[in-house]
Amino acid sequence: MKTLVHLFFILTLGFSQALFAQSPPTILITYHSQSGKTQAMAEAVAKGVAEVQCLEYILKPIADVTEDEILNASAIILGSPVYNANMTPEVQAFINSWPFEGRPLKDKIGAVFVTGGGFSIGEEAVMFSMIRAMMIHGMIIVGGDELEAAFGASAITGEGDFADKEVNELFLKKAEGLGRRVGGFVLKVN
Repeated sequence: MKTLVHLFFILTLGFSQALFAQSPPTILITYHSQSGKTQAMAEAVAKGVAEVQCLEYILKPIADVTEDEILNASAIILGSPVYNANMTPEVQAFINSWPFEGRPLKDKIGAVFVTGGGFSIGEEAVMFSMIRAMMIHGMIIVGGDELEAAFGASAITGEGDFADKEVNELFLKKAEGLGRRVGGFVLKVN
């Protein structure tokens, strides 16, 4: 009888622990993409995140993201095309929709990626603009995996050897490295 009671206790404890177990950290990878190039970068970021064990991620366009997904994410990786040397109006509106009262995004991890039609068209300016917006919310910024991706990942998509093609593998690898680095950092702080 004592063994049955002991077994029942162990099973009940195990079941209750499973019910109340903390879910793995989630990374929200979201973007606005008009041509599909920024979406390709987002998918590469997700590929990098997926290489990190014990994480989940959500990959979707900003138009489909819910406030709960923003609030529950451990990290937000945000992507935008360059639009007149700025983030697109849709990305700006998305950032403007983030809850601010009580700073619920404070201490979340933030990272960015962009696509631009040509060289010196504003990729870093857009990254900095997005980073500044995240910092206003109190987010902690993580850059890419390589020196050449220090502020995040970026891709040239419409000039020279990069015109009229899919996103070059060089840029997709930087996006993967960004995802991998953010994933690793999330595990360290959670």
